[in-house]
Amino acid sequence: MKKQLLLWLMLLWTGQLAWAQQRVSGRVTTAQEPGGLPGVTVQVKNTSRGATTDPNGQYSIEAANGDVLVFSFIGLQTSEQTVTGPTLDIVLVEDVTTLNEVVAVGYGVQRKADVTGSISTVRAEEIASRPVATATQALQGKAAGVLITTNQGVPGAAPNVRIRGVGTVGNSNPLYVVDGMFVDDIRFLNPADIASIDILKDASSLAIYGVRGANGVVLITTKAGKEGRTTFSYEGFGGVTQLSKRLDLTNATEYATLVNEVAANEGAQPRFPNPSSLGEGTDWFDYIFRNGGIQNHQLTASGGTDRVTFNVSASYYDESGIIDKSRFNRLTFRVNNTYKLTGNFRMGNNLSFSRTQSNNVPGSVVQSAYNADPTVVPRLPNGQFGFSQVSTVANPAAVLEYQTNDRARTGQLVGNLYGELDFLKAFTLRSSIGVDLSLNNGNVFLPSYRVSSSQFNEQSRLTRSNDLNTSWLWENTLTYRKQFGENHDLTVLLGATAQEVQYQRLEGSRRDVPGYSSDVQYLSLGNTVGAEATDQGNVFSYASYLFRVNYTLLNKYLLTVSVRRDGSSRFPTNNRWATFPAVGLGWRIIEEDFMANQMLFSNLKLRASYGILGNTNIPNYLYYPRITSSLNPVFGSGQNLQLGATEVNTTTSNLLWETVTQTDIGLETGFLNNRLTAEIDYYNRKTSDVILNVNIGNGREVQANAASVVNQGFELSAGWNDRAGDLSYSINANLTTVNNEVTSLGNGGIPLIGGSLGNGRNVTLTDVGQPIGAFYGYRVAGVFQNEQEVTSSPSQPGARPGDLRYVDVSGPNGQPDGVINGNDRVYLGTAIPKMFWGFNSNFNFKGFDLSLDLQGSHGNKIYNGRRAVRFGNENYERIALERWTPQNRSTTQPRLTNGGQNFEVSEYFMESGSFVRIRTIQLGYALPSNLLRSVGLRSVRVYANALNPFTFTNYSGFSPEVGGRANEPLSRGVDLDVIPVYRTTTLGLQIGF
Repeated sequence: MKKQLLLWLMLLWTGQLAWAQQRVSGRVTTAQEPGGLPGVTVQVKNTSRGATTDPNGQYSIEAANGDVLVFSFIGLQTSEQTVTGPTLDIVLVEDVTTLNEVVAVGYGVQRKADVTGSISTVRAEEIASRPVATATQALQGKAAGVLITTNQGVPGAAPNVRIRGVGTVGNSNPLYVVDGMFVDDIRFLNPADIASIDILKDASSLAIYGVRGANGVVLITTKAGKEGRTTFSYEGFGGVTQLSKRLDLTNATEYATLVNEVAANEGAQPRFPNPSSLGEGTDWFDYIFRNGGIQNHQLTASGGTDRVTFNVSASYYDESGIIDKSRFNRLTFRVNNTYKLTGNFRMGNNLSFSRTQSNNVPGSVVQSAYNADPTVVPRLPNGQFGFSQVSTVANPAAVLEYQTNDRARTGQLVGNLYGELDFLKAFTLRSSIGVDLSLNNGNVFLPSYRVSSSQFNEQSRLTRSNDLNTSWLWENTLTYRKQFGENHDLTVLLGATAQEVQYQRLEGSRRDVPGYSSDVQYLSLGNTVGAEATDQGNVFSYASYLFRVNYTLLNKYLLTVSVRRDGSSRFPTNNRWATFPAVGLGWRIIEEDFMANQMLFSNLKLRASYGILGNTNIPNYLYYPRITSSLNPVFGSGQNLQLGATEVNTTTSNLLWETVTQTDIGLETGFLNNRLTAEIDYYNRKTSDVILNVNIGNGREVQANAASVVNQGFELSAGWNDRAGDLSYSINANLTTVNNEVTSLGNGGIPLIGGSLGNGRNVTLTDVGQPIGAFYGYRVAGVFQNEQEVTSSPSQPGARPGDLRYVDVSGPNGQPDGVINGNDRVYLGTAIPKMFWGFNSNFNFKGFDLSLDLQGSHGNKIYNGRRAVRFGNENYERIALERWTPQNRSTTQPRLTNGGQNFEVSEYFMESGSFVRIRTIQLGYALPSNLLRSVGLRSVRVYANALNPFTFTNYSGFSPEVGGRANEPLSRGVDLDVIPVYRTTTLGLQIGF
């Protein structure tokens, strides 16, 4: 009887349910698409039942009266509607939060819709979980106009960042502003602490930074607490680092064969009696390279009340490089607090303390492994290091043993304290004091050793150093914000700032210090004879006044006027102050009446800006005269040597700022309710009064404003954001073109020589009409095949069959003159890419997420300095096996020699630097929230990430990212002793509770 009753109850319940369910249908429209909006997600709230609107905006779904339908679409407000019958039409409206998206603009924020400048924004989720030490590495390929080059595979190394080209032969680094504090380097900052990065690129956005804005500004906002319950989170990853690409070198037998051939070509006796008996020999790359490791752990607590909010984090990052003994680790503690003391007064702090330690290896160890004799063993049976009988190249094993005791420890405090007062309804007064304090302790110990007659150190040497950097920044601003009716919106900013930066270095060194361990490496244990000590430093300061007005008329006509007046102690007193103005105009065409009924655009804005910026990234005290002693002349009746000294750098009392004048025209568009967005900019950036060393005769040089450089090109960004059912995705791409040209050299027309190979040859020449650091050398027309070709060609002294055949391009009348000499050198290309781009995509489906980032660079050249530098019997890449011989008459590879004309700077060593790199692949899965609630967790996500997994390039070296030495634009693209960039594979975990 009970079973029958239960059965009847179940049938009654299911019958009622069937009666309650019904087919609900309707149409979804918007003001812009009254005919129906396709692709809208319709879901019964708190269930898995869902549907999507068809091309006409129609939908149909099973739902009962009283159920709630949730309508969602990217760029529109999500709407929840209760079912009351079989038909339910809905009109979605534009998402106000999208319209009111704000970006950092320097000393404040502004609605993206009202910005007249060119600003690229990268959000936290776009750089999250990337296994990098510094956020600039995660920015690669993310922003138009921003070229980031990671050319050193050193743990913790900072990449080169260039915004809209290179405008100076000096320091081209941008200014970093972290929560309002000016810093030159952001390696102290854990990327997981960053909320957003805004990159200011044009004069309208940069002029508020005056002399600091010439190379662009990167504004970094760290994460802050929010009102609500306290939440905790953990994020960690760990994995391995691996060499991305190997270079194929000859083995012992092949090397010995080639060395014997070189000896024969030079008329000498063979160096190896029986090459075939040597076998494979030593693979030195196998010896020095290894798989490294990487790990990162971060704990964060965040929350607050209506009076106090906080965000506190602690993190540990550790990375061991692909070369033994190279390592970088960092411990970071960050505290961001806000305190609402009264209804109109609040205070806050953004403070970060970091402790880093780095163990460095010389980049020369890679070059040594590249050149080392493969017939030599790393160590002999008696434990001593092997050495070559035919080459002076250092044993790489001994280099790692003796020259890697280079350690540095740095403690750094960066942050600010601020207070804000609102008064008279429209005014806000803000005052902040920021500091950047760092203390670096360096320790370099070189023991005494002897490997061979060319690799030895007779006396141990210890060098210890203490570097103290202090910087304080005091800023005071007054902001007035007022809306006048519905047609006028006005914001006025006034401010005064002051900054002082001081650097002190104390260094001492002694020889004969015992090297038992780092615990006993102290200068007091060394020999006082020959002891050295240096005490150096500098101090410079800024004072600034700033003004900016933002005015919006009728929500469609935009005006930004900025003026900053700066004074800097780096310049003579009569040229210490300068004023930097800029104006930006914007027209939100989408708000015009004639756009009201159109169906194509959901956003359309035209903007333009023009302004003047300054560059003060120059050495200190350039305008002070300096006397050099030991300039002893011979004169007088007895022609005796006289002691003398003179001023070799003449006082530069009229030294000026490097000035950047920039024009920008931009168009912002949106289609299909901003599912599709696009932005294009044309920029023209002229740097005038570039500071150079100008030769004024008699071996004397003076620092003077003597050059100008133009960078111009286009930036294009486009994105598609949409969803289809449970799949949401975004696809974004950016592309930048750059044309860099030196337009004047005021140093008597003498071009600038750069790109030293260390063997007496230089590979770049900077001259009017060419890019900065353009490659300069001989063109090659192949290889001489026989003596007849040598004698019938333009005279090339010393040429023999098998040598490179240089092109005769210059004579007295601009025509070939039949002689190959220095006048036949021409420009061979530039290391600055003509075009670079990025592609970024994200997909989310039922808890799974996939992101893919690509990066590309095209039109740039690389000078393969590894192959171009030879002193005698270095190892060879395997392409040397294709060299010209009487039996193998190659038309591309010359005969083998240890020097001579084949190693002149020429296009033989030039290679394409174009590449396409898969920058990041990340696959993650977030566990269902209903499963996590039962164990008290808010969120759990696991993921796998691959950084730099694949690179597609024709460049034969380790990596096509060859940025050159830091802050040396004249050496960019010269590939010498750099440690290769590597790939990183990690597994990660994110937990919220």
